[in-house]
Amino acid sequence: MAAVPSSAPFLERLRRQAFEEFDALPIPSQETEEWRYTDLEDLGLDLRPFVEGGRAENLDQVPEEILGAAGQVGERAGLQIQRNSEVMITHLDPALRDRGVWFGDLDRAIAERPDLVEPYLHALVRTDRSKFTALHAAFRTAGTFLYVPPGVEIELPLQTMTWIDAEDSAVFPRTLLVAGENAEVTFIDRYGSPPLGRALSDAIVEIHAGQGSRVRYVALQEFGEGVTHLAVQRARVGKDAALKTLGVAFGASLARAEVEALLAEDGGSSEMLGVYFGDAEQHIDHRSIQDHVGSRTSSDLLYKGAMRDRSNAIYTGTVIIEKGAHSCNAYQTNRNILLSEHARAQSVPNLEILSNDPTRCGHAASVGPVSDDELFYLMSRGIPEKEAQRLIVFGFFAEVLDRVDIAEIREGLEQAIENEIARGDR
Repeated sequence: MAAVPSSAPFLERLRRQAFEEFDALPIPSQETEEWRYTDLEDLGLDLRPFVEGGRAENLDQVPEEILGAAGQVGERAGLQIQRNSEVMITHLDPALRDRGVWFGDLDRAIAERPDLVEPYLHALVRTDRSKFTALHAAFRTAGTFLYVPPGVEIELPLQTMTWIDAEDSAVFPRTLLVAGENAEVTFIDRYGSPPLGRALSDAIVEIHAGQGSRVRYVALQEFGEGVTHLAVQRARVGKDAALKTLGVAFGASLARAEVEALLAEDGGSSEMLGVYFGDAEQHIDHRSIQDHVGSRTSSDLLYKGAMRDRSNAIYTGTVIIEKGAHSCNAYQTNRNILLSEHARAQSVPNLEILSNDPTRCGHAASVGPVSDDELFYLMSRGIPEKEAQRLIVFGFFAEVLDRVDIAEIREGLEQAIENEIARGDR
């Protein structure tokens, strides 16, 4: 891979440092606890780090396949489409631009407003975290920067669609979201591709939720077969701020998402929801951290997955109550349903309570097939077996779906689950 040119002095320094780290760091190994369940031995890095995506003056110039993958897009305060390594088009409501909101291509933001970007870029996800975060920092182009000034409330969601359609490519999706004091925003990241022989999505999301802010973040991963998706999402939650995240994993041959909430100051809260559905030979690996530094902080995680065929799911979660954190509440739940005898799932919840102060913490995990009793109950009332199983699967996911308060996302998930179930019935 050859170095990618950059425009700002601080970015030049960051790229050089990251490339040196990439060169020195090893490929993550299953011999380490952090990567013991995911094997990257066969992942070659002889990939193209930059692939053109083209530019569009309006949505009519965006290929229909990409627009279709963006889903049934409702009203949006802003929309950006990235194809491979380039942003094709960005739109932001002019009224929000007049109020100081900045939304668009991260490289353009670095060129135009380095004062907004430099303090936050890689402040939460260090370049030397792993070989892949270093790779990302060294070769990333495009991506999304969203800045919401203090006191600005954005009613409608903003969305970025990242589409990969180039074989043997490495693409580096990037979202940097900064919400000022008492700001409010909803942002949706959607990832998609056709089936590809081989491609790498090396993604990083950093969320800075300022004091009293309210941030909702959604990641919808629907890559095609042949894509390896490695994502790190880390958020810093300020004093009395509220963060709600939803992670969806339906695609990619191998998908790994590391999702972390740092409750850095008093009174912050984090709700982390997750939905995943695996089939064929898919491998889906989720790791989460709920890190309580501030007092009177709360976190609640609920991840649910259904696995079919020979697919495999791993969930590893850790709740940390740091020394000096008082009166914290933290809960973590992961449940998996197996829809075939060869599907597998593992769940590894952990608690690290370093404070002597009373806290309320709990975790729960389960892995199992469709309940024979539930199936018998429905079939005894005249419901065919396939329909009974469909109802059970929907009932299993309902606990998560009921907590998704964006109607179009909830409806889209219901349809995606319906499609996954239908594929299994063929």
